[in-house]
Amino acid sequence: ARTQFGISAVFINQFENEANYSIHYTITGREIYESCPHMNAFVMSSGTGGTIAGVGNYIQSKNAACRIVLVDPPGSVLYHHIHHGVAYAPQQQERALKRHRYDTLAEGIGLDRLTHNFLLGVDCIDVAIRVSDQEAVDMAHWLLRNEGLWVGSSSAMNVSGAVRVASSLSAGSTVVTVICDAGSRHVTRFWNGDFIREWGLKWPGDTSGECIPECLSEYYQHS
Repeated sequence: ARTQFGISAVFINQFENEANYSIHYTITGREIYESCPHMNAFVMSSGTGGTIAGVGNYIQSKNAACRIVLVDPPGSVLYHHIHHGVAYAPQQQERALKRHRYDTLAEGIGLDRLTHNFLLGVDCIDVAIRVSDQEAVDMAHWLLRNEGLWVGSSSAMNVSGAVRVASSLSAGSTVVTVICDAGSRHVTRFWNGDFIREWGLKWPGDTSGECIPECLSEYYQHS
């Protein structure tokens, strides 16, 4: 950039830059496949779209039976694009549309548009599922208590989606997702009790019993 344009900065443009997709196809996808060649599902949210597109295409080129599942937060248009072919979310209704929209606590995932990187892999996505903010909050706290993992909002969405998919498959199936952000990057919002309550959600520490993520509740009821 300094040589060509005379500036000491460069715009990577990660949403549209195909290098994003390519690195996940050639590196991330291959590493995941080599570790779990017989996986039954790969479950992932989409921010730039590079991970789910690159990994999804690579895995299906090696294991066509593996289902690629998109996890989408509230307010994102990607869910409806996968299921209905229209990039639309209910939060975009004309009479309800806000100038400054904050439809979800999840940061870095879900979009109002279709990026180049996402479109490179859209045909490999078999199905999309919605995960609520409350389920993501509950899952994040459950992971911290039970697995010692302090995750961010995107990871909590991914794991919630992976558990849902796993519950729909037969025993012994393998489901893969990505824990892509740490809780340390989310202390002012996602891991802030006051902020969560102001958002109208429940903070797991406020209840006397354990706050179980919705996708796990049926297992606790039968245990």
